[in-house]
Amino acid sequence: MNTASVHVRANLAESRATGVKASPSMRVLTSLAFVVCIGCASIFSATGFAAEKFDYKLKDLDGVEYRASDSLGKWLVINFWATWCAPCIEEMPELERFYRNNRDIADLWGVTFEDTDIEAIKKFVTRLGVTYPILGHGQDPKTGFGTVRVLPTTFVIDPGGKFHQRLEGPITADDLLEIIKGE
Repeated sequence: MNTASVHVRANLAESRATGVKASPSMRVLTSLAFVVCIGCASIFSATGFAAEKFDYKLKDLDGVEYRASDSLGKWLVINFWATWCAPCIEEMPELERFYRNNRDIADLWGVTFEDTDIEAIKKFVTRLGVTYPILGHGQDPKTGFGTVRVLPTTFVIDPGGKFHQRLEGPITADDLLEIIKGE
């Protein structure tokens, strides 16, 4: 139970103990506050936005398995993209720049969000000069952090393995550095 719902219950108990009756509008507001607090707690835990560790795993285009736990001690950037997504293609050179310049502090995974022929995806990323791992082809790319509704979508996991931030839309290498360095 969260702090706000404890306060609401304590206030209701105090009213009962003292015999002071809350007005009907105060009872409605108190009930509404309780429902909102419970709802928010449910949403955060159901979508994974609570700061919980997770061990996400996917295979790359050659069948090599990657696990989030292998990145403990470093930041992990997980970027969902597709070959038909213009903003995804626009950000790929930036992601590559981030990957090449920050390997000591961060890992980067590109997760393909489509069921295109694997050879076509390999040719596509090679043509764009992408060297960071491309994962997820033919696999269920559930994140544990809620549904991916927009491409590109990027999740940033801290060095302790906890969710840090979700970004929707194209990002730059500088955007990622600001997040990681807390600027």
